[in-house]
Amino acid sequence: MKGNSAAINYDLLAGKLQKEIQLLKKKVDTYSLARLAIFILAIAGIYLFFDYGLYSVVFILLVTIVGFLLLIKKQVALQELLNFKRVRYQLVRNEIDLLSSKGENIYNNGKEFESSKHPYTDDLDIFGENSVFEYINRGASKKSQSILASFLKHAATKTEIINRQEAIQELASLPNECLDYRARLFPLDNQELDKVSDFFGYDLDHYLEFINSKKLQIYLRAVPFISLLLIVVAIFLKGLWWNFFGLFLMGNMGFYFIYKSRIDIIHERIGKASDVLKNYAINLEWIEKSIWKSSLLKDRLEELRNEVPVYTQITILNKVITNLNYRFNIIIAVFLNLLFQWDLKQVMKLAHWNKHYNKNVLKGFYLVAELETYISLAVLDNNHSDWIYPHVNDEFGLSTTEIGHPLIRKESRVDNDFTLNAYPTSDVITGSNMAGKSTFLRTVGVNMVLCFMGAKVCAKTFNSSIFHLYTFMRIKDSLAESTSTFKAEIDRLKMILDETSKDKNAFILIDEMLRGTNSKDKYLGSKAFIERMLKQETPGFIATHDLQIADLEKDNPQTVRNYHFDISVRNGEMVFDYKIKEGPCKTFNAAILLEKIGLAVREG
Repeated sequence: MKGNSAAINYDLLAGKLQKEIQLLKKKVDTYSLARLAIFILAIAGIYLFFDYGLYSVVFILLVTIVGFLLLIKKQVALQELLNFKRVRYQLVRNEIDLLSSKGENIYNNGKEFESSKHPYTDDLDIFGENSVFEYINRGASKKSQSILASFLKHAATKTEIINRQEAIQELASLPNECLDYRARLFPLDNQELDKVSDFFGYDLDHYLEFINSKKLQIYLRAVPFISLLLIVVAIFLKGLWWNFFGLFLMGNMGFYFIYKSRIDIIHERIGKASDVLKNYAINLEWIEKSIWKSSLLKDRLEELRNEVPVYTQITILNKVITNLNYRFNIIIAVFLNLLFQWDLKQVMKLAHWNKHYNKNVLKGFYLVAELETYISLAVLDNNHSDWIYPHVNDEFGLSTTEIGHPLIRKESRVDNDFTLNAYPTSDVITGSNMAGKSTFLRTVGVNMVLCFMGAKVCAKTFNSSIFHLYTFMRIKDSLAESTSTFKAEIDRLKMILDETSKDKNAFILIDEMLRGTNSKDKYLGSKAFIERMLKQETPGFIATHDLQIADLEKDNPQTVRNYHFDISVRNGEMVFDYKIKEGPCKTFNAAILLEKIGLAVREG
């Protein structure tokens, strides 16, 4: 599903899924009617053949029960398939709505990762409502979201970027498989997986200590045989043997209650994870059975390789949990525990599983989440064929053509070209209000973040060395911390000065610094900051309304360059082209804007 055709392909797939859903719903309803019909026929049969004797009635009941169970099994399978198709349709509709800007992403927007202290995420709208994270994220699990957040917060190395690009492109070539993968994970209660993962990682060994007793294990293995032996003996010998059998059951029950509280704790932690584990096993089976070409995915699979496939290990665990869940049915639980010490036997199986497979399965859980993250970036690839994978260079530089902001629709945005390939420079960008300075800084910043995480960028070409971004854009005061706007600005500048002095790969994006003070101090402070950046050879963009800053190029022609965004006035109206141009700005619009609200501005 590429580029402009992505929306068309999603529409076609949505239509196909709707038809499949309708057909499956009819089949499910048909099986419901069939079950009702069997029930009615069974009653009629018993009524008609009652006079023919008990065997006839028993035969009809057996046939009815078998038929009823077969229909239930088939209907449950169809209902699961129907639910799966509905989730697929929901995910496809989400893509259609996002591409047409008619809705918000149904996935998490990453608000919990927001931090005003981070070098750039707050200024570049990386997390939260209408953010880059919200636009990209297709991960349902908390772990996947954490991995994606980490990618967005930290620039990768050149090798990591190349390997990620390779893996993302391979996954992008499998859109249907990736959609299935997401559909299995989206409806799950991932808190249950987190609970299981934490329990297995930290507490399980402690809670299983009691089951490691050799005497207890011998007893648990012997209980089923003793029960069956006593039943057989009591049937044939009768008399006191039934009393012995009753005493044996009472002893079993007492023994069970000794350990019940420990079983309860284990079951509370893992009992609701069955559906989660089932779908994780299916996704891992796809991962482990696929033949991957990209080095990153091959390496991940090799790290996971084991004599027993991890998806099988999870299936074994899920079987233990399913068996343990019989305790939800009080009648079955009493029967199984009286005769076989069922719950304790499942805990013993869990201990055996824990000893052999625990660490592998935790790795498997992580791999499922990691692949979910790469699938998010593969969806971005499929949705934007007009975007490109950037080229990362070892030599200093940033060169891009037709770069646009990823969160602005193609028909609404204005793209720009820009090159920075000489000695580290400070590029001063002046311009009118609303002319595009801030948007340009964010456009460059967001695309750099995408580049350094291994994703596609919104540009025709994009070549860059690896930079670590530091931004100064959206500075706020804080009543809670008793911090004024100017103090917040000073704190932010200090962070940038401290960090860039130690970081040879730093790149700054500054939008109107020191706006919380007077014009003279603002100019002197801005000038001193730029001179500091020049001295430590930290490149970047400084957007400002102060034309005096543009004069720095005269004293530093090799390291300071001037660019601007301007306006034209036609018939008294301002016209913006949002194109970056060389040199300082000559046209400003503050006076025009003030006059429009009734304030006459006169010089002198």
